[in-house]
Parts: sequence; structure tokens; C-alpha cells
Amino acid sequence: MSSDNITFSFGENWRDFVKQVDKDDINRANEDILSWISADNIAGKRVLDIGCGSGLHSYCFYNQKVSELVSIDVDKSSVDATHVMREYAGEPDNWQVDTISVLDNCKLEPLGVFNIVYSWGVLHHTGKMWEAIENAAKMVDCGGLFFISLYKKGEKYPKDLAIKRHYNNLSSIGKKLFVYKKIIKIMWKRLKKGKNPFAWNERVERGMNRYHDLIDWYGGLPYEVASTDEVEEFLKNMSFEMVKFKETKERCCNVYLFKKK
Repeated sequence: MSSDNITFSFGENWRDFVKQVDKDDINRANEDILSWISADNIAGKRVLDIGCGSGLHSYCFYNQKVSELVSIDVDKSSVDATHVMREYAGEPDNWQVDTISVLDNCKLEPLGVFNIVYSWGVLHHTGKMWEAIENAAKMVDCGGLFFISLYKKGEKYPKDLAIKRHYNNLSSIGKKLFVYKKIIKIMWKRLKKGKNPFAWNERVERGMNRYHDLIDWYGGLPYEVASTDEVEEFLKNMSFEMVKFKETKERCCNVYLFKKK
């Protein structure tokens, strides 16, 4: 997986997105988090955001009055984007942002353990998904919550992996043309349904928009998938029990909330 030609930066994509973030985006992201974990179970807690990306969800956790928030990402541009959100919050002392890989135990261990460990759509892009899940799970304190999302395993995986590899091998102009072709198809489908084709770049759940999600999906290498049974069994062996789960269609992320016994 790590031998793939990776020419896409999640961080550059999210650094561009964060320039457009508004209050509606923040509200949607905040509502998404609170639909899984109540405000009472976030306030006063120590929270780790692994693969913080745009920093939008870190910002939402901070706004829930956490005692301490640590946001990490291996992509420097993602770290830069998260710093923008931290500045927006007034650069609080209890919010730390750092460039750390979830695969780097030497840098993870000094951080200690957390009441909530959050990693949405990240661990399957590390090239060592199961090792990444294990490392992230080790950061959860006893009685703590492990909130993650992972691409659903299915029969389309080989084709999707080939598409991502093809996209990463394109030139910068080629990538733009590739995405524009997809956008035209989206606009055409909207037109046939009687919808405004020029409103295609609608905001989606979790505060993101369709354009940046589209680029994120095509560029996302490494790329691995997992079934619900695999994830549940793996974490059961690490003393976790699943307390909430949302299943989605293939090519999207299943969402899991585990609690450490």
C-alpha cells in the first residue's frame, strides 16, 4: 500500500477548505459530534483528535469546554489548517496542535491517555490501518470513548483503488479535468431531477462541502477498508465494546463509537 504513487495532500485540500468555513459549517460539524457524544460527556474531558485535517472538528470539541485538546496530523498542511481554527478560537493554552503520525509510538506515548480519542476517516489512509487502529485505541483511558470512522469493505474496493491510483498518477491539470468531468456529471443528474445544476457544491453533513469531499475521495491514498465484524472483533480483543454504530453504503465510512471497559 505504501508503495503507491501518492501525489495528493489531504492537508492542502483542507487548508483550502478552511478558508471558506462559516458558522453554518461549524454548527453542522458540532451537531454531528453531539449526535454521538453528549455535551456532558465532552465537557471537562481530555480529547485527542488524530488526523485533525481542517481542524473544524477539533474546534467543535474545544467549544464543548474540554479540559485539554490535542490535535495531531502527519500532514503539515493539515496542521497549518488546524492552527487557523485554533487562532479563530483565540489560541487557547489548553489546545495543542502538532505534527505527529499515529504510527509513531515514540511521539504518541508522551501524550498519555485521553477520555475521548477521535479519528474520522483517517486510519484507513495510513498504509497500515490495523496498526493505526491499535495505536489509536491504546490512547484511550479506561472508561474512555473511541470515536472512529472507516471505509466499508465491499466488492468495489479493487476498482476504487485503481481509480485512486489513476488519479494520483495524473498531472495537476489532469487532476482538475478529472474532477471537472465528475462535477459535470453531478450537474447533469441534478438537472434531470429538476434541481438547480449550479447549486451542486452543496454543504454536506459534518460541515464539509461536496467539492472538497470529492477531491478528498479521489486523492485518498493509501486506501484500505474494513468490515464491521472485523473492526468489532479487533477492538473487542483490546477490551472495547461497541456502544453505537452507523452503517453506510460502500465507498463511504462506517462510523463507530466504542467504550473501553
